[in-house]
Amino acid sequence: MRMRASFIILLLSFIFNSWHSSAQTVALLSKTSPNVDFTFNTINEYVNGITLSNVLALNVDAELTQWDLYVGATTSIAGEWDATTYYSNNGEAPDLNMIEIRFRNQSNTPLTSGFFPLTDIATPTDIIGDRLNAPDAAISCDDVTPVGTNMAGDYLSRPGCYKFNVDLRITPGLSYRAGLYTLRIDFILAPDL
Repeated sequence: MRMRASFIILLLSFIFNSWHSSAQTVALLSKTSPNVDFTFNTINEYVNGITLSNVLALNVDAELTQWDLYVGATTSIAGEWDATTYYSNNGEAPDLNMIEIRFRNQSNTPLTSGFFPLTDIATPTDIIGDRLNAPDAAISCDDVTPVGTNMAGDYLSRPGCYKFNVDLRITPGLSYRAGLYTLRIDFILAPDL
């Protein structure tokens, strides 16, 4: 008796958005590939998931202004991965929140610690600052309470505060339809105006 294993391949593409004006600039830089592949070939990978650490490093350069950093996913249908190819007729399309993301820096300043489910860009997750209630109170990286520095600065002079490592984890389980799926993760850095 032969068994044929089906698998899911998930491709992620990253977009980095920065904002510039004549008096204030913020820039989000990355030195890693903007594409990441997750390939699930074993039952163990489906059940326990795959975690990729340090998928990318985000370097913040915010001159003369406070800033906010937030993240969300862009897909054709909100809340679902974009299907490129199906390998099976059984199962459901994967939900967006199947992917979890974690931001880390040396100063432990992200607002959300540990892994959290990725949301749609229409309802993004704040990493630093509160984009809906701007301007935020200025918080120095030297403050005792790690609530996320949002003051002007850059990753070259203070990498512990302005350089973030991003980890990704996907645990699909066995109910999703085998196939090739994609999505785009948007990292938005904006002045806190």
